[in-house]
Amino acid sequence: MYAFVVLVSLSLALAVVGELLDELLPVKVPSALKTTGTVLIAMGVAWGLDYSVFTAFHQDLREQWMNPVATGVVLVAFGELVRAVAGGLGISLRLGGGREAHA
Repeated sequence: MYAFVVLVSLSLALAVVGELLDELLPVKVPSALKTTGTVLIAMGVAWGLDYSVFTAFHQDLREQWMNPVATGVVLVAFGELVRAVAGGLGISLRLGGGREAHA
């Protein structure tokens, strides 16, 4: 159960960091490049925390270097899944609560 909570927490935290960087950077980048950057950040976080979602669920990968790489991909994918499900339920997970300024 705790492994799943850590997975959800890290995924949402990385989604927020990715969106925060998108808002703060003065240059707008294409969506594919933004996603690639988010995956690289997620791999760095997984490596820095020495966290592997596969080890947490008692599934070993062939090589040790695959853990942070695959974990970064899974964290970003799971974060997008949670945001899509929340969006389908009418819940906004965007920064600022999804409120729009009305003129």
